[in-house]
Amino acid sequence: MFRISFITLALCFTVHLYSQEKKYADTTDSKPLSAKVERKVRPGERLQISVYGHDELPKEAIVGADGTIKYPFMKDIKVDGMTLEQFSNVLAARLSQYIGGRAEVVVAFAQEEMIEVIVLGQVNSPGALKIPKNHTIQGAISAAGGATPRCDLNKTRIIRRNHETGLREDITIPLETIIIETGNVEKLKDLQDGDIIFVPAIYGAVYANVLGAVRNPGNYPLFPGANVIDVVFLAGGPEDDASIRSIKLVRRIGATQTEQIVDIETVLKAKGGQVPLVEPGDIIFVPAKKFTFKTILTVLQYTITFITAYYLYKQATRN
Repeated sequence: MFRISFITLALCFTVHLYSQEKKYADTTDSKPLSAKVERKVRPGERLQISVYGHDELPKEAIVGADGTIKYPFMKDIKVDGMTLEQFSNVLAARLSQYIGGRAEVVVAFAQEEMIEVIVLGQVNSPGALKIPKNHTIQGAISAAGGATPRCDLNKTRIIRRNHETGLREDITIPLETIIIETGNVEKLKDLQDGDIIFVPAIYGAVYANVLGAVRNPGNYPLFPGANVIDVVFLAGGPEDDASIRSIKLVRRIGATQTEQIVDIETVLKAKGGQVPLVEPGDIIFVPAKKFTFKTILTVLQYTITFITAYYLYKQATRN
């Protein structure tokens, strides 16, 4: 009799665990588009966990970079992407297998601790801002509007006061190398309250100056691989009276200045013609044609105006 009751109890407990796992699976199904999007658990977030009647269990857990948490009986289970309800159901099902009976679990996002940092230099919105304490330097730059095209991310600096020694620390972070080449964001320094983040500019100019017969003369930022045609059209393209067969590409190398004549018309007509690339600091001068129909009309207008004025003057003096 006791054996039958024990088997019945075991079957009931197995069915209960299955229902919990099924409940979690149901919560992962897609919901109508009109449903409110719930906040998901993400790496780096702190979760407050309360298990009724079991104060010996941890009250807090941090989601690791791999999406798992260090918590009893939750080894190697990824929680990244779960809602709090889904995570709570999985945790309750796992704990119930070990603590005996149904585990009553309450999970909440821990209130994020904020720090204040100052982001200066080549960012779109420099200044002081408050960010979550677990943000990296990359997150701080993003919060400041992101870096500008002139930035030198590999020379990004963190300037802070060492609380133990009282001395100022100046730390250089090769941000671009860490993120792009290694992809290991764990190498990024943790930020502290009061940190100053400085994103320097690339040494020298990253602009080219376009002058002459173009629609919008001025300085224009270069993109990788930009050639003379690209930059001329960044300036609105050539005017109707532009001489595109004699564009000057002026470049200064140290104390020496070089000039190269670029015949865009010939290059465009030739298949596979090479267009010179533009380097930071270059000057592109698009000359106007010496004699065009437009300039002839202008000369004729001035001539007619002058003759008419002279004729009227003579008539007035005779009277």
